[in-house]
Amino acid sequence: MKIKLRFLLLALFLLQPFIFTPNAFAVHCRVPPPGPSCGCCNEIVGDCQTFCTCVSNAETGTITDYRTTLGHITNEFNKHREWMTDFFFNDSASGNPAGLLAALQLMTSQLSLNAMQQVQIIGTFFDAKHQLETQRLFQVMTAKAHKDYQPSQNLCSFGSVTQSLAESTRKSENVSSVLAKRSIDRQIMSNNNISVSGAQSDKLSRLRQYIEDFCDPTDNSGENEFLCLFSNNNTAMYNKDINFTDTVADDMTLDIDFTEGNTQTDDEESLFALYDNLLSHDLYTSVNPSKLVDEEQNPAYQSGAKDYLHARSVIAKRSVAVNSLAAVAALKSKGDDKAQPFIYALIQEMGGTTATLQEIQDLIGENPSYYAQMKILSKIYYQRPEFFSELYDKPANVARLNAAIQATNLMRKRDLYRSYLRSEMTLAVMLETSLIEEIRLLENEINRKAGNL
Repeated sequence: MKIKLRFLLLALFLLQPFIFTPNAFAVHCRVPPPGPSCGCCNEIVGDCQTFCTCVSNAETGTITDYRTTLGHITNEFNKHREWMTDFFFNDSASGNPAGLLAALQLMTSQLSLNAMQQVQIIGTFFDAKHQLETQRLFQVMTAKAHKDYQPSQNLCSFGSVTQSLAESTRKSENVSSVLAKRSIDRQIMSNNNISVSGAQSDKLSRLRQYIEDFCDPTDNSGENEFLCLFSNNNTAMYNKDINFTDTVADDMTLDIDFTEGNTQTDDEESLFALYDNLLSHDLYTSVNPSKLVDEEQNPAYQSGAKDYLHARSVIAKRSVAVNSLAAVAALKSKGDDKAQPFIYALIQEMGGTTATLQEIQDLIGENPSYYAQMKILSKIYYQRPEFFSELYDKPANVARLNAAIQATNLMRKRDLYRSYLRSEMTLAVMLETSLIEEIRLLENEINRKAGNL
């Protein structure tokens, strides 16, 4: 209320000169101004002769002459300015009562205070707005995280089965390397081998092994019955030294692991015997070292050396075939045991309550091989109805499962690529071997013509 009264007083003081000061008018007609006479001077300027320039100019005058219009207006405005200055800015002087200056100061302080309070309120609104937006963002992200990162039964099962693939791959590579090296050592009659004493030692060792482990009394029209009296009578080992299907192809996992010590398993023994019968059944005769050097013990390309080099050439070609067979057996060698419980649970789920652990072990082995794990991941896993029903899941989980399936497909394609490389290498060696006679004829023809020249 005080502020409104002060504004009213301010308005009255501003309008005071116009309310209480009489109207100003030209006084040149009553008191002639200095200067030339115009010959036309009435009390009212409007009654003067039209276009009386002299009179108009005389009455307009200058700002320095207060008797003229310009001078009078200027003088009045100066008085008004002095009045406002004295009234507003001298009322706070000593002895003067508080006037509008103090009121304006109070009003300014009040307006400043109100403005600061309003700015604070606006800032509070902004803080509340940002706080609510941040809380909403956190809530949205939390809801999205709860939605996208809920456990997926399908993805969990898939990941559990794949967790030992790396270890199984490493074991498979080790088995392949050992099988290939053992075959070459046998052919070159290395120490600690059944052929250490030559071809005769190799055949006698293999014959003894056949009688003890692989002899089937019903073979050879039953004539083997007497021979098999010295056998171990292990029916599961009958003819495994010649039966590739029973020894390698049928089983998903072979009990082969050359990292567990020196104990030889039935599968390892059968595999070694099978390779001995498949490759290099007849070994080369040992070459006397004297055939490889001259009298001064320097290397000499004599008849014995020539035959020995040819033998090593044939062994090198056989090693290509050995590598392919070893790779096939290595893929089915015993894998790592980390994924075994999960794979068993998966197979048991497919078979229902009637599937026993022994039946599952007979099917995929005690520790499923790399081949068994990949077969489950790329074929058997998708034969479960639960796989399709569990696809009704969060989009993020479906995308993760899709990525895992694609990764498995890449692994399978990598295995196929390696198989193609082995096949290509084998075909290349076969082609070179079949062309040996033609190459020799061509070399002889080239040498004959070169001799004539």
